[in-house]
Amino acid sequence: MFWADKIAKEIIDSGKFKPYWVDDMKTPSGFAHVGSLMGPVIHSIIYQSLLNAKQEATFTFIINDFDPADDLLPEIRGTHESELGKPLKLAKSPDPKFQSMADLFGNDFIDSIKSLGVNPKILSSWELYHQGKFDEVIRIALDNAEKIQDIYQRISGSQKKKSGWLPFQVVCENCGKLGTTKVYEWDSEKVSYKCEPDLVKWAVGCGHTGKISPFGGTGKLPWKVDWPAHWKVIGVTIEGAGKDHASAGGSYDIAMAICKEVFNYEPPFKLPYEFILIGGKKMSSSKGLGLKAHDLVDILPPSVARFLYAKNGIKSQSNFDPEDKNAIPSLFDEYQKAGKAYFSKTNDDLARAFELSQIGEIKRPPNIRFSVLTSWVQMPNMTDEIKKEGLTEWAKYARVWIERFAPEDQKFEIQKELPEEAKSLSDKQKELLKKTSEFVSEIQDPAELQTKIYELGKELGLSSGETFEAFYKVLIGKNHGPRLAWLISSLDSSFVKTRFEEATS
Repeated sequence: MFWADKIAKEIIDSGKFKPYWVDDMKTPSGFAHVGSLMGPVIHSIIYQSLLNAKQEATFTFIINDFDPADDLLPEIRGTHESELGKPLKLAKSPDPKFQSMADLFGNDFIDSIKSLGVNPKILSSWELYHQGKFDEVIRIALDNAEKIQDIYQRISGSQKKKSGWLPFQVVCENCGKLGTTKVYEWDSEKVSYKCEPDLVKWAVGCGHTGKISPFGGTGKLPWKVDWPAHWKVIGVTIEGAGKDHASAGGSYDIAMAICKEVFNYEPPFKLPYEFILIGGKKMSSSKGLGLKAHDLVDILPPSVARFLYAKNGIKSQSNFDPEDKNAIPSLFDEYQKAGKAYFSKTNDDLARAFELSQIGEIKRPPNIRFSVLTSWVQMPNMTDEIKKEGLTEWAKYARVWIERFAPEDQKFEIQKELPEEAKSLSDKQKELLKKTSEFVSEIQDPAELQTKIYELGKELGLSSGETFEAFYKVLIGKNHGPRLAWLISSLDSSFVKTRFEEATS
């Protein structure tokens, strides 16, 4: 059984997690990297599996835009330090088309997940707090500060914070910063706080002290409390987390305990998942490292990109390095194999991975391998053949692969003039070219032409390598290249005949 269907069955069979409400969330602290798409796609697939099992379900995605800006992208360091510590919803955007960092980075991520067929209802943490929906859980958390500390200590083994610690931070009324404030008193109506200059290393508080109601969006809960608070406020019953949060004694376990013991709400179905590494590394959005999420659909068709996350499940770590010469062609091969499994009704897991990777109508993938297509897009006069094989969309991505990721030995170009490499041709190779020029325009079928050239080279006492090398040297200036007869067939026959004659004169 496919991993997502197995999870859906486990959820249903437990009889516990109704109504089924699938949720995921992201702090928009920078342009998200490709690895950040893992969570949304996984949750989307599990949601779809529940629907396929004839269950009613809801799917939401929360943008944690009330979190403080705690780092800057490399390109805006030196110009936006004054925004550090402010809620992302209030931190000024480096792009004037957007009011805040939350709008810039949040909208970018939403567009990225939607491009992969992830279509949840989008919720804003900032709006939920300001609508008063968190008021009840804020009061509960403040009244149970000691209990929350006990949970921290019990689950993670951490030391208790100093006496008087309260699980809340206020947006400073003087400087507008959140990450620098410390709440030290709660009288059941208002909290007292100080905006401390040295509370954190990444922002400087202004020193202001004040007293304010904690309700209606004046501040927020710290994230290990904020996370389970979202579950209770929204009604979440299914939410996963990456293994950094889901390790034993980690924030996932802390949130589960707070959810049950403090907020008196049944914790959601626990769903830890592995990362997808990019080039063998776990990437960071705020540090600007790695392939950006919004770049993925520039290098892969949306359904193939979704398949990247769907195919391996949640328990095995995978690595995707587009700069590896085989990574993208191999992914296309896997996708085509899964498509064949779906349409031939073989290999249920592969077929299901293909089905759940589709965005909209289920389409049969092309038959031609991506590695062949990358040669075709470099050949002249192949537009009709590409269109006939249903490869027009994939051809865009083949060209991107050639331009951005292909090793030099995979690139070629028909030379306008006779290349220098032609000077190294042996007499037998020249004779091969001369004889080929006599019949090259008469044979239309590439397979027949390939056989004819091979047999002619053999008659002349040339090895297969020497035979094909002769043609590559005079056409593309290299001693290797794509399938020869198909390359020749893509060219104007008069050009080919003239070039062969020129090389042998």
